[in-house]
Amino acid sequence: MPGIVGLITKQPRSLAEPQLLAMLKSVCHEAFYQTGTWIDESLGVYVGWTALKGSLSETMPLLNARKDVCLVFSGQEYSDRRDSIDSTESGYLLRPCEEDPDFIQNLNGMFHGLIVDRARRVVTLFNDRYGMHRLCYHESKDTFYFATEAKAILAARPELREIDPRALGEFVACSCVLENRTIFKNIKVLPLKIRY
Repeated sequence: MPGIVGLITKQPRSLAEPQLLAMLKSVCHEAFYQTGTWIDESLGVYVGWTALKGSLSETMPLLNARKDVCLVFSGQEYSDRRDSIDSTESGYLLRPCEEDPDFIQNLNGMFHGLIVDRARRVVTLFNDRYGMHRLCYHESKDTFYFATEAKAILAARPELREIDPRALGEFVACSCVLENRTIFKNIKVLPLKIRY
């Protein structure tokens, strides 16, 4: 499934960018997927995405006129506000994002994304309110990793391939892992949003 991957880090670009590319490669399942990356070294933000040709996600990243707000969005949004805000897809999502990053709580659909506000030096990672287009994450001492699939994080950090016995038991008993856990001990599922 198309989605986003990335890291927020204090590492130098020479270490962070190869990790981003390894993560992106692991989620590029089909030859027809479009991919892209966006990097802000000053904030330590490295993000990549896969998208279907012709989708809104293919046009990422969305930058405002001042280039101080960046939005990377993946998924589908179904609200009827599209016509009332702007006739273009990017204006529909970007303009409210500039004014209030919490606008995401009012959207409907299956999506996740990243908002980088360079002026306030705030990075917001979000998913839809029901977690249908989920994001996994891992936080180490100097880096916050996130990805649409846990295997992307494992591509950058293979030492995290340790099964969580409780999660495995839940998967066997319930056919899913409960709460914000994944099958891997140190990889979690993102709640509604995280500010970094």
